[in-house]
Amino acid sequence: MHRILLILLLALPVNLFAQSDSAAFDHLPFAMYDTDTGFGAGYKAVLRNALGTRESFDLTLFASTKGERWVRIGWSLPDAELRQRTVYPVAIDVVLDYDKMIMHSFFGVGSGSRFDDREFYSFEPLELTTAFSRGFSPSMVARLQLRFKRVWSYSFETLSRLREHPDNAATADLWSIGVQLRYDTRNSVIHPTSGHVLQGEMEQALDLSPAAYEWTRIAAWAQYYTSFGDLTLALRTGLQSMSGEVPIQHMLPIGGNSTVRGIPGDRYLDRNSAVANAELRFPLFRCLAAVAGMDAGAVAPGVGSLSDARWIVTPVVGLRLIFDTFVTRADLGYSGDAIGFYLNFGHIF
Repeated sequence: MHRILLILLLALPVNLFAQSDSAAFDHLPFAMYDTDTGFGAGYKAVLRNALGTRESFDLTLFASTKGERWVRIGWSLPDAELRQRTVYPVAIDVVLDYDKMIMHSFFGVGSGSRFDDREFYSFEPLELTTAFSRGFSPSMVARLQLRFKRVWSYSFETLSRLREHPDNAATADLWSIGVQLRYDTRNSVIHPTSGHVLQGEMEQALDLSPAAYEWTRIAAWAQYYTSFGDLTLALRTGLQSMSGEVPIQHMLPIGGNSTVRGIPGDRYLDRNSAVANAELRFPLFRCLAAVAGMDAGAVAPGVGSLSDARWIVTPVVGLRLIFDTFVTRADLGYSGDAIGFYLNFGHIF
């Protein structure tokens, strides 16, 4: 979500217990203004180990005057932070996510899409994910994921190119099964300061409903964290590739708050993408911290053409509120297209 001009935190998160393995409740009401979604208000809360089973409940609510509605509900058993660097027989993570955006942007498909071709439409995704994982060792984790996602696209402009695009789907369903193998030595999944991650993924979408599509996605990610005193260097690189019948609503995006900050969300779309991020993270005062870094990314119709695609590189600065159960981030990224302001939860990686 792009947040522009004003971010007002109404209350700092309150943590009821100091130790991570005890019951904890962090919450954060917030208000802000965004030129795309208008004035908005929201609430973030995480309740961990309240039942004494090392579980966690996660809630995010947001609404704005221009029509964005975001609800995310999550449940984990055991909590991801509590099971990090441990051996465990099985863990369950369930996430329900609904995020209606009444003014979503479409620029085109491919690295040659132009900012001047930007058009707006309504984009309404509903997603339910259930994942089962096992920690075979403190650093080796396998994960099986079942995912359903439905995307409604409507309210196209009168001369919309998207509406007539052959890969556009007014309703696009996703029924998929995915597997992931991860080697993970991070000292934390919430605020890592040391360790590294090597991760491989494969996801298969199945044609199980009239609006469903059948495609395959493979991905590889690497992350690295090291500290020099209070300064943490965080690095990430990733490559994703899709094959099969891929509608625009399921294509791999570059832009927004999770890939290349400083260009609008979904600025570039295609079946293959590459991302690289580098951040220097350092504390300022108590739970307030800051970051400075660079993002880079590209999309292409084939993996082999990524090296020849247009790579976008953007500088980024930001602030963080760091607590036991989640991180709140506010970032500013700059590109030739725009200046992007973002408010979200969790480090970008």
